[in-house]
Amino acid sequence: MEIHVLLKMQPFQGITENELLPLILAPEHTYRLYKPSDFIAMQGEIYRSLFILCNGSVRTQMVNAEGKQLTIETLKAPQLLAPAFVFSSENRFPVNIEAKEPCEILVVNKTVFLEFMHQHPIVMHNFLQLLSDRTLFLSKKLNAFALQSLKSRILNYLRMHGSILNQQEVAQILGVARPSLARALSELANENCIRMEGKEIQIDEANSGKYL
Repeated sequence: MEIHVLLKMQPFQGITENELLPLILAPEHTYRLYKPSDFIAMQGEIYRSLFILCNGSVRTQMVNAEGKQLTIETLKAPQLLAPAFVFSSENRFPVNIEAKEPCEILVVNKTVFLEFMHQHPIVMHNFLQLLSDRTLFLSKKLNAFALQSLKSRILNYLRMHGSILNQQEVAQILGVARPSLARALSELANENCIRMEGKEIQIDEANSGKYL
């Protein structure tokens, strides 16, 4: 774990390496390693400490009682994992967190972190801003699922990511069955809103404006 990497994270911007070292080296913390496909956390588990992804990348997914999965996002280090829930009244992980590649996690005692924020108000300000940004992200995500049609969601995904290479993965991100996604893609192709070249799918902005 490189401390200069952590200094680039939003919560720790504005403090020095010497100021951050006491938090990172506190004996109450633990350091964990995960292999690809390992579950770092399971939805519903109690979240007692702050998880900092120091290296690697993870996928977060929600699963309902019937086993249907919805991919929320992919996160690359360095990142805080589910920071809004560690201090909540019901502090449980809201998602499954799965390692996509080898990951290093620093598990920070939340009491020690709270004391650190009191000692460094800039860190508390940054942390609150991070939580507000996460709320905004989730609000936009909810809007995309609650108010937009599947075709609109597909086109917005293409505007953000450029192309679709893996339909099964995108189906999980959009929260639909793979056949439903394939059917919508076929309809968008017939409407000339997208171009399907082999396994790659790209948007045609000239014809997709009606789904804005």
